Amino acid sequence: MNSKSVWLVIVLVAAGAVIFVLSFKQKEEPWQAPPKAGQAVIAAVPVKATAPAGGHAAGYAVQVYSFQDKTRAEKALEALRSKGYQAFLVVSDLGEKGTWYRVRVGGIADEKEAQVMLENVRKNYKSGFIVKPKV
Repeated sequence: MNSKSVWLVIVLVAAGAVIFVLSFKQKEEPWQAPPKAGQAVIAAVPVKATAPAGGHAAGYAVQVYSFQDKTRAEKALEALRSKGYQAFLVVSDLGEKGTWYRVRVGGIADEKEAQVMLENVRKNYKSGFIVKPKV
């Protein structure tokens, strides 16, 4: 085996190792585009919306549901939107745990406003928690 072949094998093995390691990282990709910045989340509760960042609603969000069934998640998403919430869906691939469809209300500028939104969501839905922006 000549030196060029040895280097090629080393590079291919290293690339394979990198791909293997990266395949275990949690992947979060939006299933639908988040709502436009500046839209009211719900008429009774005005909040400052922030611009989307990286395909996700920027700022804080309130996660209302999380389903493994895409159809259930889509129905929940539409139900929230029909009530005036600025809702969006995030798809999370959790490897062996499967794919989860997270239904969120988002684009909230600060934690205090997110708390107000959480209280409003809990008046209409039994679940919900605040999702903080990734730094």
